[in-house]
Amino acid sequence: MSRLLPLWLCLLLPLSLTAAPRPTAAPGPEKTLEFVENKGQWPKTVRYQAELPGGRLYLTPTGFTYSFLSAATFAQINHRHGDDNAPPRSAAPAPTEARGHAYTVSFEGGNARAALLPEQATSGTRNYFLGSNPREWASGVAGYRQVRYQAVYPGIDVRVYENAGQNLEYDFELAPGAKPDNIRLRYAGPNAVRLSAEGQLLIETSVGTVIEQAPLAWQTTATGRRLPVSCRFELQGSTVRFRLGAYDAKLPLIIDPTVLFSSFTGSLADNWGFTATHDAQGNMYSGGVAFGPGYPTSPGAFQTSFAGMADVAIIKYKVTASGAAARLYATYLGGSRTDAPHSLIVNGLGELVLLGSTSSGNFPVGSAAAQRTFRGGQPVNPFGGAILDQMGYPEGSDLFVATLSADGSKLVAATYLGGSANDGLNLSLANNYGDQFRGDVLTDGANNVYIASTTNSTDFPMAGALQRNLRGATDAVVCQLPRLLDRLNWSTYLGGTGTDAAFSLQLSTGRTLYVGGATTGTGFPTVAGSLHPQSAGGREGFVVGLAADAGTPRYGTYLGTSADDLAFFVQLDNSGDVYVLGQTNSNAYPKTADLYGTPGARQFIHKLDATLSTTMFSTTFGSAQSEHEFSPTAFLVDDCERVYVSGWGGATNRGYSTGTTRNLPITPDAVQKTTDGNDFYLAEFAAGLTGLEYATFYGEQGGRGEHVDGGTSRFSKKGVVYQAVCGGCGGTQGFPRPPGASFYDTRNGSTNCNNAAFAINFDIITADPGATRYACATDGPVLLGGQPAGGTWSGPGVVRRPDGRYEFRPTPELVGRNVLQYTVKATGVCVSTRPMALIVAKTQPVTIAPLASLCANASPITLQATPTGGTWSGPRGLSGNTFDPRLSGPGTFTLTYSISDTLACGTASTTVTINAPPTPQAGPNLTLCAYETAPIQLTGATPAGGTWSGPGVTPAGLFTPPDTRLLGGIFTLTYTVSENGCAVTATRQVLLAPSPTSNAPLQVPVCERFPEFTGLAPLTLTMKPVLTGGTYEWDFGDGSPRSTEENPEHVFTQPGRYNVRLVARYANCVVETSFAPVIVNRTFVPNIITPNRDLQNQSFIPYFSCRTTQLSLYNRWGSKVYETADYRNDWQATGLSDGLYYYQLKDADGRTAKGWLTVVR
Repeated sequence: MSRLLPLWLCLLLPLSLTAAPRPTAAPGPEKTLEFVENKGQWPKTVRYQAELPGGRLYLTPTGFTYSFLSAATFAQINHRHGDDNAPPRSAAPAPTEARGHAYTVSFEGGNARAALLPEQATSGTRNYFLGSNPREWASGVAGYRQVRYQAVYPGIDVRVYENAGQNLEYDFELAPGAKPDNIRLRYAGPNAVRLSAEGQLLIETSVGTVIEQAPLAWQTTATGRRLPVSCRFELQGSTVRFRLGAYDAKLPLIIDPTVLFSSFTGSLADNWGFTATHDAQGNMYSGGVAFGPGYPTSPGAFQTSFAGMADVAIIKYKVTASGAAARLYATYLGGSRTDAPHSLIVNGLGELVLLGSTSSGNFPVGSAAAQRTFRGGQPVNPFGGAILDQMGYPEGSDLFVATLSADGSKLVAATYLGGSANDGLNLSLANNYGDQFRGDVLTDGANNVYIASTTNSTDFPMAGALQRNLRGATDAVVCQLPRLLDRLNWSTYLGGTGTDAAFSLQLSTGRTLYVGGATTGTGFPTVAGSLHPQSAGGREGFVVGLAADAGTPRYGTYLGTSADDLAFFVQLDNSGDVYVLGQTNSNAYPKTADLYGTPGARQFIHKLDATLSTTMFSTTFGSAQSEHEFSPTAFLVDDCERVYVSGWGGATNRGYSTGTTRNLPITPDAVQKTTDGNDFYLAEFAAGLTGLEYATFYGEQGGRGEHVDGGTSRFSKKGVVYQAVCGGCGGTQGFPRPPGASFYDTRNGSTNCNNAAFAINFDIITADPGATRYACATDGPVLLGGQPAGGTWSGPGVVRRPDGRYEFRPTPELVGRNVLQYTVKATGVCVSTRPMALIVAKTQPVTIAPLASLCANASPITLQATPTGGTWSGPRGLSGNTFDPRLSGPGTFTLTYSISDTLACGTASTTVTINAPPTPQAGPNLTLCAYETAPIQLTGATPAGGTWSGPGVTPAGLFTPPDTRLLGGIFTLTYTVSENGCAVTATRQVLLAPSPTSNAPLQVPVCERFPEFTGLAPLTLTMKPVLTGGTYEWDFGDGSPRSTEENPEHVFTQPGRYNVRLVARYANCVVETSFAPVIVNRTFVPNIITPNRDLQNQSFIPYFSCRTTQLSLYNRWGSKVYETADYRNDWQATGLSDGLYYYQLKDADGRTAKGWLTVVR
């Protein structure tokens, strides 16, 4: 039996950077460095962020901020399991603090408001729901391959990107004439910055050394030839400059340092794999835990708590795509402490529902949540390590339930669920590594949410409970909530005198909610007449059936032997019978005769009737090792009652079991026939467990072994397993991808484990009739399809055509909901049948309001029809009930209005004529000299017959220049043409030149601080002509070069009287203007004041500058006696003796003056 592997997806380190030489020929591998925009999820000074080996890069308008964690920190983030000598269910103690270092690189003297422009957008988006403040959430966050800083220095841009060698590079791009000496890079925060003998820049931090390769520089000629320019770093203290050899200042210049991170390990994008699911379109959702600290508060070494580094990371993949296109979105969810996903499901609206646990008091719950407050519990680490290590829950734990929109951009709803003790963590019944995070979430046709988990709380929120009180140390909990998670519809404990946990949920067509899990002790709420109403001893599995709408008991049984037995998954077949997948420590778990299986094996499948009172069959499978060989992660029973299992085993489970995947049975067509004992195992069993139809290993050969860190994965009813994986541990690259399989990323650039995911298609043939369809009672036959083709249709109104296809014939008698069945042959005698609703609606008259003809340049109109609520169809320009003739263009078009719903249907059409507008031309612009005041007839306008409007013009186009009091003016005249109801305008300008004038005023800026300082040299004036629209020649009267600008800015540097003249030309009109003289006053600083209260010469008033001025005064011994950054001409030597003082003045433009001053009273 052949098996397809259409998808292999792996979220691994997004960028692998090494110190290899830069490539110069063949292109390198696909680039993975992404600059993610900031839409409020980070401090507002950050514009973009990128993941680097060992850290993160933040781009701000003033430069770069790097933040790294130490290699030892990444070793702690990595899993501490797989130790053959580790005691069972324990882990070695771990540090509680993560050690890191941050430093900044600033563009010293650069443009602090430089614009950062992203380039080369990547596919997919990100969403951030971190913390309880919605203003700090961000959706639809885009990523880019590079970012360009514009005008950091005059004529100099900076481009930041990943080069062909997969190294971070930033290029300074200098326009012709730009000055490279302006570039100064100031490093703040490193322990040291120094140059190597090879010319490299070494940035030493407390966690490693960053190397910036010796820079290259070049220029490119007009023919494309690259001319190298010698270039080197020059280090002055903590500031770096570039020293260049000879180059052509008329050509652009490129300077490109490259940054290497060869001494750093790990990635802050690391994820552990927890859970996976799918949607109706076959897309895969992978849920894990992402680690990383926040934006550094200051440069230098820092420490941060591990327990604040874990957030939920959800990634949606398109399984039919490869590379970057495979990732549809990534969403990050969590608070300031540890958050982890346990189980995922997609509801009928395409929304992703998550069940998980949190230690965060600021987890992003909704304002209308069923429980808005975090209640926490006792500090705990599910893996037995330090409370504050990477997966510690320092504030205890609550459950959370959250729902994301179909595109991941909105947090539809979220709530805590928990009491005053720990909730959601299965600590006492962990039979495998990762069992601590088991639990399940399920939705029904009304999108109600069901969850199953465990609690230590005596005050877990209850509603309509079967069992209102905690009976043992821990109890299972089962709840139903509405889609918006704003209340508990019902909630109940499930438990006896020992410890209990619920792992799995299934909902029958009769709305019985089946719950599977494990229990110890006695008193678990079974039902009389069940298969095992009493405990057989040890840890046992259980299955209960509750009324889905009320949580009341219907059925319930223990399941197991006197040894330890745990029920991890529950499934239902089409008859409603119940299948259970679990583990046993018994050599004598019941095995039905003639079934496939291995006596004494440690994995069991048990089938019971719907009332849980009768065993239909049971068997054990595996290799009969003395330990269970793999941890179950996904389970399915298909329409043909074939059974599918997925799980992992090996070294990662060593603290829980010595079993491995060695010697597990496989079939000859297995996609992977060998195992190193540390792989996934996938199996398909024939209906009734009569045989093993397919089995394979899946995983890397060597390495530390693939596994799951907790949570559940799922099979779809189409036989595709969607499996979350934690793989590539130790930085290995061998996670398999079969030929032809799709992928997201095939590389692991980390020394750590990373979240991977795979989907395997078991080729189940399943009937798919398609979505609900609609028809009108008066419609013609509706052709029925279905996948795969060749099946049969049955139901009311179904007719088989002569060509073998089927159609539905609507009639008035079939108005309402009709359920049709589509059936295909599956395997052997098995058939797959699925229903489809076809709703027939009665007809109803439809009317459309009449439409007049429109002009093609008219504004959009709103279409009206009755009854309301229908849909419009028609030409381009139609959107909803709005029609835009500007988009349709001229012509006659048909607009159709249809109503079609479960109540009524009907259609009507109308036509609308769109007329082409005329294209008038108003003629060329006209210039008149000041003396040309006689009326003039405007000519050159087309087509004829239009009308004129505007200042001084008659409708017939006779223009009389208005009186401008010799100042001239520019007049805009409008020519309007109307044809076929379309009125269109064109314009022309008439410029009336001003008259020559003398003594015209100039606007001398008044010194607002001290009006008496107005006109002090140097005096800057902005010149303005009498009228714009000409060419100009300015003479400033001070012997400086003349200017041809329209509004030149001129500085009179010396005191004096200056006569400014302007010669302006407007076409053939030459206009000379003489301006009032410019008086520039000299600066003057007095050298004596007499503060004797006679109101004469009381204060020190230096006629020095109108700008803000700094004053410093010293006595004759050099001691400072007065200083101010903003002198207001008010110093009177108060409290000081008469005598000689020395002053220093410096204004905001940097001008200075100094001298002596005598105080005499």
